[in-house]
Amino acid sequence: MANIHVYIELVENMPARASLEALGEARRIASFVGATLYAVLPCVTPPTYGEHDVIAELGRHGADKVVVVTGPTLGEPVLFASHGQAAAAACEEVPPALILLAATPGGRDLAPRLAARLGAALISEPSIEFGPRGELVFSRLVHGRRYRRRIAVDDLERPAVATLTAGSYFASPASDDAEVLALGASIQAYQLQEIGRSPDPFAPLDSAEVVVCAGAGVSPEVFRLLADLARALGGELAVTRSAAVRGLAPLDRVVGITGRAVSPRLYLAFGASGSPGHLLAIAPDTTIVAINRDPAAPILRSATYGLVADVGSAAAELLASLKPGHGCSIPSRSTLPAPPADGARGAKGVAR
Repeated sequence: MANIHVYIELVENMPARASLEALGEARRIASFVGATLYAVLPCVTPPTYGEHDVIAELGRHGADKVVVVTGPTLGEPVLFASHGQAAAAACEEVPPALILLAATPGGRDLAPRLAARLGAALISEPSIEFGPRGELVFSRLVHGRRYRRRIAVDDLERPAVATLTAGSYFASPASDDAEVLALGASIQAYQLQEIGRSPDPFAPLDSAEVVVCAGAGVSPEVFRLLADLARALGGELAVTRSAAVRGLAPLDRVVGITGRAVSPRLYLAFGASGSPGHLLAIAPDTTIVAINRDPAAPILRSATYGLVADVGSAAAELLASLKPGHGCSIPSRSTLPAPPADGARGAKGVAR
């Protein structure tokens, strides 16, 4: 694997946190397989240079080289219509074996179209492993998170484009300077008019370390308890699509393949059945605790831990146990139990 690209998104002229996380994971991959790591930096005007500029920031976070692509369309928002030419031009200048993007709304729009343009394989939000021969392996949970499918990048025999779940990786502590490669590509104007932009009031859900989710089996009274529980845990409240359709919360709080993807350390699911569309939007390394009164609920087969109980009683007891002053410590990812390496994820314990 000769070259790895990471497409960098800018927020206020500095790399977005999610892009730095993707760059950090790419640095670990590049060091392991002996590849050169390129940060692809799209910008409207050439960046200035100095101690705190964007080039130095990318070098401090692991980039060997920075490919700077400038053009009038390369500001926000990140879309294939505006940024696709820049990403493709960087690939033509420096052919990569692997392209990584943060799984932001922009990254999810750019990645599949870029893969189609390059004739590359697309791998959406996989787990990253290394095989017995030192090969890079991407894996994903499939069939309702019950099985894990693996594929070695070398076996693809073509480039791969992958999106990485924001919040699931860590920025690299590297502190080297990066070489700058200015790309004089001609970026054509695109026919896209932005008619408005507003802040996302539910954006904290995307980066929350604890998420409490209400499913269709939750009543409005229990939903209020879950909102209190989420606050007590320092987390965020989410719902399944079925719960949102019932009017429990806005659609912007839906976790699912038609809503938001989340990557918390701890995911508490109350009264959720566990549809594939819901479970696929939860990061693979998240510890899922499912509470459901139905012992045959599919989510109990996919969760890390399961509790067969009345969701209202369970929520009230858990909330009561969080007494003021005692707090609640959520363990780090490294101390949380991992899913089985092969086969069904399965609940490690189902209590009744």
